Amino acid sequence: MTTLVEKRARIDDAGSTPGRVQLNRGYFDEQFISKFRQAFTDQSLEHSLDISADKSSCCHGEITAQPFHTGRLHEIFSREFLRSLKDELGQLTWHERSNDLYSFFQTDDLALNGNANIKALRDYLSGEEFVGFMEQITGVQLTRGYLDLAAQRYKATNHLLCHDDDVQRGKLTRKIAYIIYLTEEWAESDGGALGLFAANDDGHPANVVTRMLPKFNSIGFFLTGQGSFHTVEEVYNGERWSVTGWFYGPVDDTEEAVEPTPLSSSVIAQPQPLLESAAELSKWINPDYLQADTQSRIQEAFLEQSSMELCGFICPQAFSTIESELNDSIWVQAHERGPAHLRSYLELDPDAAPTLSKLLEFLRSKAFAEFLTASTSLELSQVSQQVRRFDRGHYTLIHDQALEPLGLDVVLSLAPGKWDDGWGGTMHYIADKDELLQISPKANSLSLVMRDEGTLRFVKYLNHTAEASRQEVSMVFIEKE
Repeated sequence: MTTLVEKRARIDDAGSTPGRVQLNRGYFDEQFISKFRQAFTDQSLEHSLDISADKSSCCHGEITAQPFHTGRLHEIFSREFLRSLKDELGQLTWHERSNDLYSFFQTDDLALNGNANIKALRDYLSGEEFVGFMEQITGVQLTRGYLDLAAQRYKATNHLLCHDDDVQRGKLTRKIAYIIYLTEEWAESDGGALGLFAANDDGHPANVVTRMLPKFNSIGFFLTGQGSFHTVEEVYNGERWSVTGWFYGPVDDTEEAVEPTPLSSSVIAQPQPLLESAAELSKWINPDYLQADTQSRIQEAFLEQSSMELCGFICPQAFSTIESELNDSIWVQAHERGPAHLRSYLELDPDAAPTLSKLLEFLRSKAFAEFLTASTSLELSQVSQQVRRFDRGHYTLIHDQALEPLGLDVVLSLAPGKWDDGWGGTMHYIADKDELLQISPKANSLSLVMRDEGTLRFVKYLNHTAEASRQEVSMVFIEKE
């Protein structure tokens, strides 16, 4: 029996479907389409479900129910076609993409690429037959002829951190995200799984509860939106190849706009008044930095560069004591900080260790602020402070709902030993898309950076090759008004 999708393909798109690629015909079985759609659109579905096409033993789909409905179809195209497509993609220019959110290699937009297999795939995915099929199995209205399409390669340490794909373009919006996997012989130990985040009580991503491993000649897909938080986990071995993009559909003007749940103010350390303290600078600060001529040179360099790094900043004996205090038994007491679409690291309570506690009090004092004024010429009135540790898999992301207050960033690095930037864990300052500054962790160094309007910062994802943790006292000093 001919299904509705096949009828529409012949009537509305007759003769235009490329002969070299088409969806495995078993998926057009009416019973399969009906069962898949019923399950995919059933919001009460709590358990994952396998659905097979009666007329084809190789055609079967999966619906993952938690944390949000995600579909997958296996053996979708000719294997030879996908291998030829991969060979064609391999001849293109690949660009390394790296920022706070991701690190991978990507082709240019394939919308205008004229290579035979790429064009065939693009035309088919955006054409009536396949778009109509996706509408049938998801229950979502889609726009023909409008499709985002690019290829990605994830090599060792590459990743894509937590996000939700919720993007609107004029009168169209992303409706369905899709991934076509081109990698053969992939194991769980290779990493690179599509991770799906469960939400906490505030609707923000908490932790990955479901993982989908790359499988050759399969397509994974889900509805985009504020609840579809996902990640591509770090790749450990091999290269993860895929073609990805989004199907678009019309914005429903009749639906009331749903505003994202605001982030709590606690996700940003709040500035507090400076402490009155009789702290002795010489007890903590390397005496070389207390000399008037040294401070004059520091100020001159800071005014020219808006940044400065002071190595060996804390007196050696005090720093050695703090190092010994910050052992693993202390960090067991630390709090895991999220949510995952903003940050992931450990934060230690300020009274966790005696010498550290006294140092933190000193760094919040008016006496230390006056030292900073002598070094930068900035008059300071408030300070926020966190003791943070970044292990493998930790990071911070730039988020427009959680922008730090402008001010003087002061970071005392407690990281042990020599740092390899290939591990990640570096601090990056950017303006628009331009990187202004990168600072690597260096034990007992104090970095000063004036972060003004339009400048943002993030800590790069710390990957699995890291042999040490980034540990620091992170502060933002606010200027007097």
